[in-house]
Amino acid sequence: MTLCACILAIVGSFSFYSFVGVGAYSGAFQSNREADAGSQIDRTIKAFLFATYSGNLAEYQKLIIPEPGSDELVDKRHLSAQEMKDLRAEADSIQLRQVSPFIADGIPISSIPDGGVPTGTKTIYMTSFRGTLIVVPIVFTRAGWKVDVRFWVASKKQSERSLKNTDPEIVAKQFLFYILAKQPGKLQQLSASKINPEEYTSANNLPGGDLDQILSLCLEMSIVRAREGESFRMPSGEIIRAGADKDTLVLVGLLGTAEVAFQLKQIGDTWKVVPQKYFEMLRRSGAI
Repeated sequence: MTLCACILAIVGSFSFYSFVGVGAYSGAFQSNREADAGSQIDRTIKAFLFATYSGNLAEYQKLIIPEPGSDELVDKRHLSAQEMKDLRAEADSIQLRQVSPFIADGIPISSIPDGGVPTGTKTIYMTSFRGTLIVVPIVFTRAGWKVDVRFWVASKKQSERSLKNTDPEIVAKQFLFYILAKQPGKLQQLSASKINPEEYTSANNLPGGDLDQILSLCLEMSIVRAREGESFRMPSGEIIRAGADKDTLVLVGLLGTAEVAFQLKQIGDTWKVVPQKYFEMLRRSGAI
């Protein structure tokens, strides 16, 4: 599966994105520090797209956070000199839009501090390339801004093998799906604690057409295991960190332009979701 196919599997239809997630963040830079970060990100994403589609594996690996299986996203076709020239011109001319705030240690930051961008800060950009709408997660590392390809790698793996219903990725996706589908009766069996299921679906007022599309996007959503030490702010406001507890697993999915984090507890031989009110969080972020 090519990068383009993986992207299509993640983002769903273009028409859906015309109103989902895009307005969640204005992306307007407020200072020279934000503008400088934006310029660096712009260069990184354009170089990443060119390297990926031109088959320059060495350059591609310099532009991403290391991820097993990431090599398979690189286009293996041989391009002529003219095709390379056209690809370079297209990559350089794309319009990028920041669609989420900078987030450091799970907390959105309104401006970059005087000391510079904290390592681990992330944000999400959107662009259109080769007829495909692309959502690009990007993370600041000690070596600069790097594209986070793990969702695309997971999408490729997902297309090649099926997970079991007991796998934590499926358990997490089911919990979110039943909230979005307004099926509270199925939440308790997936919850790590006793809950009143109706409280988790009562705010869901999506009309039928929108609901069908968001459910389709949820089913297609790739979910990955968080990196050691990675932090997320949960809908409850709590900050959780991956790897903090041996019997706890932190997962993250990309629903449209919104990261959705899940915390799962191992109860016996079964993974259960620490319940959160995801609909309210997605509504507040502008993702739905």
